[in-house]
Amino acid sequence: MIYKLRIFLETKGEDVFRDIEISGDASLEDFHNTIVQSFDFEGNEMASFYLTDEDLNQGLEIPLFNLDDKEFSNNLMSNTLIKDVLSEERPNLLYVYDFLSMWRFLIGLMETGMEQAGVDYPQIVHAQGIRPEDAPELDFSDMNEEEDIFGEENPFGDYYDDEEWN
Repeated sequence: MIYKLRIFLETKGEDVFRDIEISGDASLEDFHNTIVQSFDFEGNEMASFYLTDEDLNQGLEIPLFNLDDKEFSNNLMSNTLIKDVLSEERPNLLYVYDFLSMWRFLIGLMETGMEQAGVDYPQIVHAQGIRPEDAPELDFSDMNEEEDIFGEENPFGDYYDDEEWN
């Protein structure tokens, strides 16, 4: 099964996102590498995915590496498959790259489909905008405790539809 995902970068201006098709059997580490390449990062920074609820509140962390030497963690990117964390019932993830700069992304499942013969996955099927040179500064002074990091509006707009994409 192929997952078509929109990776929406939090910015203070223009919409910057990538639509990526990737196998549901790919690991989150593979997906992380695809995101890093598609947004022109160097790939030498820590990153984590986060499960979310329906209100996009940050939940369980799935890190790139286990940073706790005292405790074994089984929920690393390398052993977590996309199909195990994304579905129609749970269509969103949060992704943070470089914890010093705090590049933040909302990932949304747009649709699923069958793999096409002769197509190499993952593939970027649409790109909009250019990543700014610097991550937006975080300002929590105006943020309501109930508000998620992307505000009240769904940045995916009308991209959730039932049309076939194959």
